[in-house]
Amino acid sequence: MRILSCLILFSATAVSAQEIDYERDVQPIFKTSCTRCHGEKSKKGDLDLTSLAALRQGGESGAVVVPGDLKKSKLYELVHAEEMPPSKPLAKDKIELLGRWIAAGAPGYRAKVEITQHDIVPLMLMRCSVCHGPRQQSAGLDLSSKAGMLKGGKSGPAIVLGKPQESLVLKRIHAGEMPPNKRLVDFSVKPMAKDEIDRLVHWIEDGAPEVEMLPDVATTTPDPLVSDKDRQHWAFQPPKVVPVPKIDSPRVRNPIDAFLLEKLQAKKLSFAPPADPMTLLRRVAFDLTGLPPDLDEIDRYRKSNFNFEEMVERLLASPRYGERWGKYWLDLAGYADSEGKRSQDPIRPHAWRYRDYVIRAFNADKPYDRFLLEQLAGDELADYANAKVTPELMDNLIATAFLRLTPDGTGSDVVNYVPDRLDVIADEMQVLGSAVMGLTIHCARCHSHKYDPIPHRDYYRLLAVFKGAYDEHDWLRPTSVKGQTKGNRPSRVLPFLPEAELQKWKKD
Repeated sequence: MRILSCLILFSATAVSAQEIDYERDVQPIFKTSCTRCHGEKSKKGDLDLTSLAALRQGGESGAVVVPGDLKKSKLYELVHAEEMPPSKPLAKDKIELLGRWIAAGAPGYRAKVEITQHDIVPLMLMRCSVCHGPRQQSAGLDLSSKAGMLKGGKSGPAIVLGKPQESLVLKRIHAGEMPPNKRLVDFSVKPMAKDEIDRLVHWIEDGAPEVEMLPDVATTTPDPLVSDKDRQHWAFQPPKVVPVPKIDSPRVRNPIDAFLLEKLQAKKLSFAPPADPMTLLRRVAFDLTGLPPDLDEIDRYRKSNFNFEEMVERLLASPRYGERWGKYWLDLAGYADSEGKRSQDPIRPHAWRYRDYVIRAFNADKPYDRFLLEQLAGDELADYANAKVTPELMDNLIATAFLRLTPDGTGSDVVNYVPDRLDVIADEMQVLGSAVMGLTIHCARCHSHKYDPIPHRDYYRLLAVFKGAYDEHDWLRPTSVKGQTKGNRPSRVLPFLPEAELQKWKKD
């Protein structure tokens, strides 16, 4: 590879080398060998090679062509290693031509990229909005939108269109005043890098252009990233009624017995002999409550002439039933009484409220759809801030802890930056996928899933659904950390409780 690369670099820089034209020389290679998998209809890896504009967009892993740099050009790396196209590698002369084109700076590839508010607003959210954003506007300044920048604060407009040198926000940045160095750790932000400042300068210089971004809504057009085969994935199939096997046996007393006995008979086996009444009692007590039957239960069972159905109903009505079976859901949700991640492993003082909510839900035989609704959107079911808080409304709010149970180390300033918060969010999305959807969606955070058919972009569409509660730029630190309400930081604990419990909480 070293010799070939040297030859390509030499031929690309030689004056006598014929200039490579993208449309004449490069695009035909893509058209004949690549667009079957990387075209408008089938964008594997979210990569489209049908046009130069599409090529510039790159794929789910970013740019695939870096003009002038073969080593960083993923496209060249894969075709040169003969990994792509997978069915039939490119001919050596075509690989050499692609290498010469990239090494020569990929003529025709570069185009002036307009910087818009979609490039600047995320930058402001990362560096500035903790003090000058939707939640807090120090000096009356909101930098989370172009309108807020033009409106400015006590010192006047933050930007002057076409005049970066007169824009206050840049003056403060260049002077090292914003974000203030002494408060960087306190507010978990980092100063702007040079390329970020340059981006802001160019945007203001160009008049702070804005472009409309249409909502990404579902349509009836088939998604090229999801094939018909993908749609047959088991987790996407609705439950179906399965005919109960017809088994002629006195041992079949319910449909489950019929399914089990059918499989056993196929192997020339049958059920074990019936258990005696006391063995049955012990088994069902452990199954439903996790505890052996006590003496009173044994005595009632005997007096009822070993009425098994009656004993089952009593055990189902026991408070121990919710404690026994609720733990399975708590495991799925990642429940823990401490934050994890950090060596101190601080205690979550209010985690028990969610634990008790789950136990109550199981004991009340709460319908599963309602159980999920409360945990995913309990705060949207009523105007809790302006309503009398009832036990039901309180349960709705407590239930949303489902989205806050994974390990969270962001209670410490030094590990409370946006990447740390994104890790917490990703863990919660993993819990949501595995516990509720039957999907391992975690891989799609970085690329289209190789096993569960979830496109990379759909992962972030799902993430956007929870943006109102899970915003890495508007973050509530764990309440377990002392001093977490320092300054203007709000507490994560919501004081929306029934009056009697609220007074008890205040007293404690």
